[in-house]
Amino acid sequence: MAYRIAIASSNGETVNQHFGQATSLLVYEIGEDGVRFVGDRTVELIPGEAAHTEGNMQRFAEALHDCSAIFVRRIGARSAGYLHRLHIRTFEVDFTLHHIFATLVKNRQRGRVRLLGGTNE
Repeated sequence: MAYRIAIASSNGETVNQHFGQATSLLVYEIGEDGVRFVGDRTVELIPGEAAHTEGNMQRFAEALHDCSAIFVRRIGARSAGYLHRLHIRTFEVDFTLHHIFATLVKNRQRGRVRLLGGTNE
């Protein structure tokens, strides 16, 4: 079964955005045949509000509704906790997208990837 991940990247090459600064997220599907780009999802934050407010967190949740995990440069405890309650795992990394994909595909082939959330279990 395939699962989806989101990545906070402004350049499509590295994870280079903090969760609260990401106004768009790159979504990929990891499946039997490798990695497939699903789309670029815009998160329209409420002007003047911090990213971790209830309204903005709901907007992130809508953008991540079918994702099992999100890879970010940094994320605060409140935001990570909110996503955890939605069964979306958070990973703070300083990697290239290529490294993330290679690792996930290799671990998936070994049966070691278990990202929780949505219909991706």
